[in-house]
Amino acid sequence: MDKKTFVALSITIFLWGSAFVAIRMATGYYSAGGLALLRVLIGAVILLPITARYLFKKVDFHWMDVPRIIVLATIGLSLYHFFLNYGERSISAGVASFLVGQAPIISAILAACFYKERVPLWGCVGLVISVAGVSLIALAGDGEVAFTIGLLAVIGCAFCSGIYSVFIKPLLLRYHPMALTTYLMWAAILGLLPYGSDLVHDVHTSPLAATWAVIYLGIFPTAIGYMTWSYALTRLPTFRATCWMFMLPLVSCLLGWLVLGEAPDLLTFFGGVIAMSGAILVTLSRHKAQVVEKEETAAVEGT
Repeated sequence: MDKKTFVALSITIFLWGSAFVAIRMATGYYSAGGLALLRVLIGAVILLPITARYLFKKVDFHWMDVPRIIVLATIGLSLYHFFLNYGERSISAGVASFLVGQAPIISAILAACFYKERVPLWGCVGLVISVAGVSLIALAGDGEVAFTIGLLAVIGCAFCSGIYSVFIKPLLLRYHPMALTTYLMWAAILGLLPYGSDLVHDVHTSPLAATWAVIYLGIFPTAIGYMTWSYALTRLPTFRATCWMFMLPLVSCLLGWLVLGEAPDLLTFFGGVIAMSGAILVTLSRHKAQVVEKEETAAVEGT
């Protein structure tokens, strides 16, 4: 990995980890829908001129992809941000990052169902470990987590992320990641427009600090974070880049403790570590299965 790619991934992980903290700072005043709309709108406006050369020069746009882009944007951006914003009204930044980190589990299950990808034995073991970890978080009994609507919303966020990661693959084969990100953000705004009146109310009634937190989310984790992530995807295999995502809970827990004074209790943190260990195991076993399958296919074709 070259230095530029390392820097891009480091920036992405720090900004996306900080997003969980910034959301906690804003959700006390902004509605889930209004916060999601303003964040995505700011990011889309900033990305448009920066990615213009990819939109109009290097990309052969296919109008038949519009329905897929709209559906994926609705699931992976509109619903993802709405669920995360709603969940973080009652769930700490660190716990939310642990739960969202279970998205690879969802991706592995969907890939096995729709793309017939193998799920090795160790992948199944990782799935059981992950479920045990999430259950431990929910049953920690500290009054903050437990089985609440907020926790279910963040788990729904993980489902949205897992679905998005699997079904975006065909589009990534035809579009530059920067161009595709811009298309998706503008399409996501369509799904969030019903919250326009909520946004107007939130802007007028929220303190300046909360609004600055949302502006930070739009500029840094959304616009800059997606740009650095797209750059990394053009320089690294998706698997190697995705492995960095498992560092997000460490960043969000540390920043949550430093900025908000949110420190998960020992049992909750232990459950988060178990859950992330299961997700890592599933990701590693899934990647190994894909490599083996490619080698077997190449051997068959060679004979």
